[in-house]
Amino acid sequence: MSKSCPKCGKELPDDARFCMDCGYTLDKQESGGFLSNFSLSTLFIVLIIAILVIGGALILSSGFGDNNKSSEKSDEATHNVDLTITDVGGWDNTDSGKKSYSLYTEAIFNSVPGDLKGYNVKTTYYDSNGSEIGHETETLEDVYYDSEYALSFAFYTTYKLPNPDHVKVEIIKGGKVIDSYTEKIDKNKIDYLN
Repeated sequence: MSKSCPKCGKELPDDARFCMDCGYTLDKQESGGFLSNFSLSTLFIVLIIAILVIGGALILSSGFGDNNKSSEKSDEATHNVDLTITDVGGWDNTDSGKKSYSLYTEAIFNSVPGDLKGYNVKTTYYDSNGSEIGHETETLEDVYYDSEYALSFAFYTTYKLPNPDHVKVEIIKGGKVIDSYTEKIDKNKIDYLN
């Protein structure tokens, strides 16, 4: 008898495959493999941990719960264009004996999206009763260029003398108004009203 049970210490014959005292299987120990040192419960715990780690990594890499992506989408839907209406002006013109009256709006664009495609700017002029005098709709690409100065846009011409009271500038994306700016008009700055 030259070997002993690693579990209970009982001396065993050389060709024993299990301990006759405690029932410990000696083949596990003698195989010398990786699993010989682990019990089934230890192996089960290691597998559960591995599954959790791999599952967590997959969830994080797929963007699940990534707040940056959802905030980008919400930012895209709102306040991508920020502007300040600085002035509304106008002039009259006599061409071919017929007099016309024009209005335009000036604004400083505080911020715009990196990609201007799909954005429209609708500018509507109203009288003091809230009735629409007229409007112009343009793409943001046609209106905006990088400048620290106010940009002029929404040139509206009519043959009837307008009496504008306020202007409303709407930013439209995908057919929906995502922002709106309204400003009272200083009539002293429109030549044909003075």
